[in-house]
Amino acid sequence: MPIDTKLDEKKEVAYSLASSGLEDVDYAVYEYINDELNIFVDTNTGFKKIPVLYAIPERAYQIKADPTLRPNGRTLEYPLISILRENITQNPENKGRYGVYIPPYLDYYNRGGSLEVARVVNQEKTRNFANSAAIKKSNSGTASNYKTFPGENKQIVYETLVIPMPSFVEVEYNVLITTSYQQQMNDVLAMFSTKTSTPSTFSIRHGGNRYEAFIEPSYTLDNNSAALGTDERLFKTGIKIMVLGYIIGAGKNQETPNVVRYQSAAKIEIQRERTILGDLPDNNVGRKDKYRP
Repeated sequence: MPIDTKLDEKKEVAYSLASSGLEDVDYAVYEYINDELNIFVDTNTGFKKIPVLYAIPERAYQIKADPTLRPNGRTLEYPLISILRENITQNPENKGRYGVYIPPYLDYYNRGGSLEVARVVNQEKTRNFANSAAIKKSNSGTASNYKTFPGENKQIVYETLVIPMPSFVEVEYNVLITTSYQQQMNDVLAMFSTKTSTPSTFSIRHGGNRYEAFIEPSYTLDNNSAALGTDERLFKTGIKIMVLGYIIGAGKNQETPNVVRYQSAAKIEIQRERTILGDLPDNNVGRKDKYRP
């Protein structure tokens, strides 16, 4: 028996889903530190905001993009915060209730979708089925007498929203804080310690996506203040941040993921095969009808 593809006509794209990639996770970490923490410290030229850089770009680009980072065109001016993505892990233990990848099933419009996110009763269409059943029972042309035929309506239409299955990843970052004075470093670390809740977890957002982040409880300290050489005195602290992210859509290699809405069938009927002489009941004694319904 061929598959009835008309069932797929009830599916439609509810709206496009905000894609989530590694770049979105990078932006979320950067925007949290740059905008949410928004750290200011005292410098030789006043109370100023600390610049936040993602990694360390090439010197020529840096001078052109933001001349204040290298005022003399050579060395960086501190204090400075840099962010570097270090590691990406697909940990099966952090996939929640879905331990394996569920590929999207292809419907008539090739829109995909495999993860159910919402399911509600379509009140209008369910009510139409109930009124139709009441009209048939009352043998009238209207549903005005449907209340005289109480009973359970088993023809319920459900409306379901599905999205593509995301790929969960753990992304590790190293946040390097470099200052010229110990007091500047104290002010920066105070912001990281007070803005994150116990046990050092916080939420970051970008592009309509939300991720959960964790800060390692121990910080890596490094400074050359004990050395009496001619090198510039610098205080450095490394902070490890691990983000539980997810990837939906493969960027330019895949179409924009969609939230697909489809409606379930209220009733499924399969026609019975009949012989040329009719379908005789097994026991025809005492029955007015000669055929089973």
